[in-house]
Amino acid sequence: MNKELFDTTIGYDDEVGVSLAEGLNGQEIEQAITLYRLFNELWGVCIIVGKPGTGKDLWGNIISYKLKSYFPWKRILRDEKPRELFGEYAGLFNDKVLVEDLTRMKTIATEGASSKKNGDKVENKLESVADQWVSGKGEVMLKNSVLYLTEYWRYCYNREPHSPMNKTMGAIHKMKRHLDTLILGTVQLASDLDIKTTLPFIDWRVTCSHSEVNPTGFAYFVEKVAYDRRLRMLIPIGKPFGMAFDAGKPRSKMGDGKIKIIKTYQPVSKEEKKVLSAIQAGVNTYEQLVDEIRLEESEILYTLKNLKFNKTKRVIDYPCFFSLYNSKSVPQIKSSLKGVEE
Repeated sequence: MNKELFDTTIGYDDEVGVSLAEGLNGQEIEQAITLYRLFNELWGVCIIVGKPGTGKDLWGNIISYKLKSYFPWKRILRDEKPRELFGEYAGLFNDKVLVEDLTRMKTIATEGASSKKNGDKVENKLESVADQWVSGKGEVMLKNSVLYLTEYWRYCYNREPHSPMNKTMGAIHKMKRHLDTLILGTVQLASDLDIKTTLPFIDWRVTCSHSEVNPTGFAYFVEKVAYDRRLRMLIPIGKPFGMAFDAGKPRSKMGDGKIKIIKTYQPVSKEEKKVLSAIQAGVNTYEQLVDEIRLEESEILYTLKNLKFNKTKRVIDYPCFFSLYNSKSVPQIKSSLKGVEE
């Protein structure tokens, strides 16, 4: 029997177990498995919604960073460059990167079309060309990836239903399972998205909120959803899954993990004096400071964040979730409220 005549590659039903990165601790393994199961073995479409300043981009960066760390076999594509702390990723995916392909699609679709009555023919042809691109060049680019798009609405905008980018995204959405791609897209309102190419393919919605008591705290609810064509809206079909992050908390497993003093400063409180003295003595990770300094953890964390984010201080620097990307909404610490979030 000639084995070359048969497909011997791994199929959907043959994929068993969860393949994780080596060296993860117990908490990281638990988080990895939770994300793997929550997002349907890491394929589908997830939108991130919320008002400005509620941490939409923060969630996308944190989750794509965690997925990259937990599942190194999953390629990360983004539409904008992250900070160096994010680490290596597979490259950029946006309309500028795809400009030649999108121009070619439009040229092919509009050949011979000179009147309005040819509109439907052009649209159908554009969809066909987009499908062909995804089945060919697009599959090479997107196969087995996490696609994080901070301007998702712009690629699937409901007021630009005939744009090549919109049609391309529609073709990607249709092929999401075959491509084994998890798409994370940021948008203020789900209603901004195209009702044909996008909304029917959305699997999850993440609703974002900013903590009222912790300036660097954010809470998220992940819901499994389905699109109701009659009501033209996304309907929750399961219990929401909650997440919370303190984006200003030092992360010793990110970068070199070290807390550094970056300028001369005269402490104005006993907490600042103890923390800065410890850092100068070589106690320069968050866990070490909590173990060594005779202060409550909430006091240490508040002092660190105040020294880093307060615009009148900016005394120290350390890796945290805010450092993953160019955050335009990093808060200024003005409150004396103290607390510890994960």
